[in-house]
Amino acid sequence: MSADEYDNVPYNHRRYSRGDVHIVAKIREKGYGHHKAKVSDLSRAGCKVITPMYLNADNSLFITIPGFAPLETKIVWHERDEYGCHFVNELHEAIYDHILKAHPAAFNRN
Repeated sequence: MSADEYDNVPYNHRRYSRGDVHIVAKIREKGYGHHKAKVSDLSRAGCKVITPMYLNADNSLFITIPGFAPLETKIVWHERDEYGCHFVNELHEAIYDHILKAHPAAFNRN
């Protein structure tokens, strides 16, 4: 399912706003090694991961943002090299705000 298709699913009512970030993170599927990936489109409930690696939607995906413990996610949609991930444990508002300030999208940097 693509991101656009997921956004149009009737049960998909976003509870949190999304922030545009640029994060080079480590990702790891349960039972596999680490890889680098870009994290963008962050909310307290999840994010978008961009990676050329094929990720198995049946596995848990652990995302490590620099300075934070790994976040366990489930893949909820996939299109080409983009994966929509839902956090198993939602981010606390203060943590979310800190990540947004620490990793602004490239076009917001001065």
